[in-house]
Amino acid sequence: MVLDSYRSLADRLLLPLTRPLMKVNPNFISVMSLVLAGITGLLFYIGGLYMLISFFTLLLSAAFDAIDGKLARLKNMASRRGDLVDHVFDRYSDVFILLGFIFSKYAQLSIGVAAIIGVMLTSYMGTQAQALGLKRNYSGILGRADRLVFMLVFIMIQFFIPFSFTSHGILITPIEVLLIWFAIAGNVTAVKRFADSYRELGSS
Repeated sequence: MVLDSYRSLADRLLLPLTRPLMKVNPNFISVMSLVLAGITGLLFYIGGLYMLISFFTLLLSAAFDAIDGKLARLKNMASRRGDLVDHVFDRYSDVFILLGFIFSKYAQLSIGVAAIIGVMLTSYMGTQAQALGLKRNYSGILGRADRLVFMLVFIMIQFFIPFSFTSHGILITPIEVLLIWFAIAGNVTAVKRFADSYRELGSS
């Protein structure tokens, strides 16, 4: 993913945020991230001033999602079970947030469905490579960190500059622009990850 090259830098920045939580179970942090993602989707769906609050709940959800793995490693609690919890909760978090966007007054269902397909296939292709004995595939133009940054930016755009423009007689909002990008970039990323894995597997 585009932000993957900054993973080591982010890991160093997370250290001062993680150390005060050494007495907390990493799974609790994962649960909090999931709950905040659900609240984010609900707040955005309600709209108005709640949309602005959803920016901060999404920011907290993303922070907790980044911290749980770091905390587990610092406490020597990293495990396959924890990895499973993290991946499953991440997918539910993605869906909760996107559903809030899709069913709000700022988006059309058809665009949202295409966005969810792109997001889910991107994540699936990354973990499927790992399931086949390859390294986890983070390649492509739209990884999860990228999506979170885009969502934070477009929530603010939708709140402060609620513009819309017409394309072929269709009114398009900033959130729909975001979902269209997720649909296109997500599927492009999924196809790239599939091709990478297919090539690495060779004739096996």
